[in-house]
Amino acid sequence: MKGPYRQFRQSVRAMLGLFLVFVMLPGCSTRVIPPAQPQQPVTVHLMDHGRHASLILPAPETGWVRYAHGEWRWYAKHETGFWRAVSALFLPTDAAIARGWLESVPGRGEYSPAIPEGFETIHSFSVEKHQVTALRSRLESHFEAPEKTYFQARYNLHFVPYPQAYSVLSNSNQVMAQWLRELGAEVESAGLLSDWRLQARDGPSP
Repeated sequence: MKGPYRQFRQSVRAMLGLFLVFVMLPGCSTRVIPPAQPQQPVTVHLMDHGRHASLILPAPETGWVRYAHGEWRWYAKHETGFWRAVSALFLPTDAAIARGWLESVPGRGEYSPAIPEGFETIHSFSVEKHQVTALRSRLESHFEAPEKTYFQARYNLHFVPYPQAYSVLSNSNQVMAQWLRELGAEVESAGLLSDWRLQARDGPSP
C-alpha cells in the first residue's frame, strides 16, 4: 500500500503545484512602489535579467554590491532541464543567495563584464539609508561562515546556502519582494515570473 499511496500523494502535490502556477502566472508584472520622500535618500537598483532579478545596493568600500536569490542546483550549479525545473518549482529544494561586486552600475542598454548574463532593464529609486544598512547587514550575515560556497562564472556571482527552502511559494521573485519591502517599498503581485515594473505613487513611471 505504501507504493500507491506515495504515488497518490505525489500526484496531488503535482496538481496542487500546477494549480498554483496557473493562479499566479496571470498576475503579470510585479509592481514596485518606492517609499515616499526618504529623509536620508540612498539610491538602489533593481535589475531584471528576464528569468531572475538582482538587487544592487551601495557598498562604500567597493562601489556597489549585487545580491540575487535562486534554487541551488538550477542557479548556482546551472543544472537545468525539464525535470530539474519541475523539481525546483513543485518540491522544496535547497535555495541559494548570491553576491557580486560592481565598480559601477550600468545604464539601460549597456553591457557590463561584471554582469555577464546581461539584463533587460534596471529600475533605480531612493530609499532610507538606515534600511539599506540593515538589509545589507542581514544579507551579508549569510556569507560570514557558510557551510559551502560556489562560484558560478556564468553570472560572476558567489553562491552560499539560503536558510529558507526554495519552492513555488518561496521563489526568487518572492524573496526579492521581501528584500524590497525591507527597504520600505510596496510590492504588489509578486509571482513566478521576473517581470518587474516601477510605479510612482501618483501613477506609473515613464
